[in-house]
Amino acid sequence: IMVDAADYQPLSGDAPVIANMQEFFLQGSVLDTCVDKIHERLQGLCDNVSPEAFTDHERTYVMRNTTSNMPITVKACQSLVDKSAVPWQIKYMGNTDVGDRTKSAMIRSSVSVAVSKDPSEFLEDLGFVLQFEVILKGYFYRKGRLKITVAKLSGSIDPNKHEAGNMSHLIEVSALASPLDESAGDEVRIFSQFLRPIVFLDKVDVRRLQ
Repeated sequence: IMVDAADYQPLSGDAPVIANMQEFFLQGSVLDTCVDKIHERLQGLCDNVSPEAFTDHERTYVMRNTTSNMPITVKACQSLVDKSAVPWQIKYMGNTDVGDRTKSAMIRSSVSVAVSKDPSEFLEDLGFVLQFEVILKGYFYRKGRLKITVAKLSGSIDPNKHEAGNMSHLIEVSALASPLDESAGDEVRIFSQFLRPIVFLDKVDVRRLQ
């Protein structure tokens, strides 16, 4: 099966797409009872620019890496808000680097490409195995090159249903930049501090979650 690239770059806007990009990011979670306070804080920090609502179906695929203990991870994402206008995306997510304590944020390689149709069969033909799938429903804000996501995660594929035990929202502040531009990590850290004490965003060693 072949999957053709689509002429669509929602994550980069008018900026040129550069393969050698890294994502600097910090994550945290906040109880549903406090999420309104987060939105109020973000409205002020992002110059009262209205956030963009999204509902995404995200599938995570993994492939065993023969040169590392960490698997190769790829995400297939589809917007459920407007399927006809927004194509599927394949996102390669590199291993998260949290080992250097001097770094302001977590770092991972990130490459995204829009494709013409559901890439699931294509990925399975390459040897990837579906690990899990979730629905992400929420809003994202922009502040310069920063992207701030406030999202509810659900293991149910029905976007109108939420798991009873899930009483929190995921908060992520991120920025795409070249590997040499460490100022992006500083921007992420400084912005994240403005969200305290509502939520404390920090580096998470994903190796301990394996």
